[in-house]
Amino acid sequence: MEYIDGEEILEDVACAHHFDEEMAKDLFKQVLEGLAYLHKNDVCHRDIKPSNIMITKDRKRIVITDFNVAKKKSDSDTGPFEMFTKTAGSLAFAAPERILETQPYTVKVDIWAAGIVLVMLLTGTYPFEDSGMTSKLFADI
Repeated sequence: MEYIDGEEILEDVACAHHFDEEMAKDLFKQVLEGLAYLHKNDVCHRDIKPSNIMITKDRKRIVITDFNVAKKKSDSDTGPFEMFTKTAGSLAFAAPERILETQPYTVKVDIWAAGIVLVMLLTGTYPFEDSGMTSKLFADI
């Protein structure tokens, strides 16, 4: 296991309120590269959110963390990536197909969650507001 000398990207955004577009682009590219690596190796993270992304102190590198609800494709499954039906992860970052446990979803749910992370990096707020969710990123910090 690698030691990351840094903090959750959520904390960094909370201090800065948001990142400028250039920095957000560089960090988001790393998130997408990390997801591409996971998906190429048949792993769906299922809980991409700012608190599961670490950023180094120099703010140049990110690391995706917390694989508690990640799912790996079975070695015996030779077809397309398994369609999941069990809900896992955080509601605020859930793709529409994940809301209902009976509707199957694929690794694309990680891409949806990454898009929400990008909005949060740029604005410091959630893109969707619901009575069950806080609209401010740092309300609990």
